[in-house]
Amino acid sequence: MGKSVPRLTRPYDPEELDRLVRDRGAVILEQAYSPQDCETFLRQVDEFLAEHPEEADYAAGSVLGYFQGSTTSTLHSLVGRIDCAPKMVLQSDIVGCARRVLSPLSETVLLTIAEYMAREPGAHRQELHCDTYSWRHVPGGENPIALTVMAAMSDFTAANGATWVVLDSHGGPPDAAPPDWSEAVQAEMSQGDALLFRADLFHAGGANTTASDVRRIFSMGFQVAWLRQVENSTLSVPPAKAAELPPELRELLGYSHELVLGLYKGGHPANALKQA
Repeated sequence: MGKSVPRLTRPYDPEELDRLVRDRGAVILEQAYSPQDCETFLRQVDEFLAEHPEEADYAAGSVLGYFQGSTTSTLHSLVGRIDCAPKMVLQSDIVGCARRVLSPLSETVLLTIAEYMAREPGAHRQELHCDTYSWRHVPGGENPIALTVMAAMSDFTAANGATWVVLDSHGGPPDAAPPDWSEAVQAEMSQGDALLFRADLFHAGGANTTASDVRRIFSMGFQVAWLRQVENSTLSVPPAKAAELPPELRELLGYSHELVLGLYKGGHPANALKQA
């Protein structure tokens, strides 16, 4: 098997995209976002943090901030805060893949999280881990319960800590020991590329050994609808704000239901938006 992350160029073949995610565990979509998309996103994030410096302090002291460490700056709850975030989340190739790959286990798909990360010089290499640790009581298997997306808002290089992944390491039990580092490969990417991987794939953020190169990331995830989301989207995007968003995005945030899970007063959560 190859020791590099498979890559697809536009127009992406949906069948090949799905196969690589399911079978190898990861794929890179080259130019999933345009340079303009990336620069607009970064400008809006910088403007928001300049106007709300308290949010950076809050993120640094949060649960996820503790995991990322002091050399990584973060901003969460992007939908409803960053104007271009809805468009970024609704990238049709990525959402389409998530819906298809997760469909064996769930008719409805939810947005797990949408966050910004800046991995600064001095950031240490993380330990190999799986994002499914959040749902460690769900057994592993052939079909994924969630996908993770790491989109490069600036270039990902070996020196600035491009994400490490271990291809074919998915599907095992949630308490499986991590593979040896010799099996890992870095996903170097240009601005606008996006790494999609199964959330049960072993991966890790790399060490940023540069003097001044900040690796800037738009990260999100998609999951089956019968698991609780990492980000409490109905608090960060309450009904009055959600009512202004595209219907597909409202569904991903959790204004949707899977059979009898997620109901509002016994009915569809969209009824709450009518009142708002």
